[in-house]
Parts: sequence; structure tokens; C-alpha cells
Amino acid sequence: RRPRRTVMSGRGVANEAALVKQIQSRIKKEFPTAWVVKVVGNPYQVSGIPDLLVLHEGRLYAFEVKHQKIRESEEHARARASEIQLRTLEKIRKAGGVAAVVLSSEEVLKYMEE
Repeated sequence: RRPRRTVMSGRGVANEAALVKQIQSRIKKEFPTAWVVKVVGNPYQVSGIPDLLVLHEGRLYAFEVKHQKIRESEEHARARASEIQLRTLEKIRKAGGVAAVVLSSEEVLKYMEE
């Protein structure tokens, strides 16, 4: 068997896990005092919790990260968020947090700079 080849996206990351790591690094670089947590799903966890939770200067940011595949539209990539993920993001927004489905570290930084 031939080894599986890793395909890099236009954003320079191979998959969602790599994108999450890239986003975490960018947040820590740009906002060194921010508290950043990668939520790791498991069978005992409440469903729909976003991939990244960030607390900075008293504000909660919640990001559901989706890796945009090669030749995939942004709209299609965002549409891969499940109904329960979208409902959870809406609950966070209603509670005063900033919550979004994101495709890049640049997008996360824009939310955090607003």
C-alpha cells in the first residue's frame, strides 16, 4: 500500500485539527493575555460545544472551526456546521458572547478586534 498523501488547502493547513492549532497560535501571539481552550469532544460532553473557547478582556468568544476543502465554497464549508452547533452558537450570542463558524485565523482575529 502506498502511504496516504496529505493535501494542503489554500490556507496552508491540511485539515481541521491543523487549522485549530494555527488559530490557537495566532490568538496567543496577537492577544497574549487571552485564555484559549480547545474543546475535545467525548461521549460524556454536551453536544454542540464550539471547537475553541476564548476569554479576553471579559468577553467570551466561541468559534466552531471548519476546514475549507480544496475547491469548496465558503458557503458549503460553513454549511457543514450541524444544527446543534448552530443552536449553541446562537445561545452564546444571546448570552452576550461572540460566536461564529470560522474558516481561518484571519477571520477569528477580525471577530476579536471588533
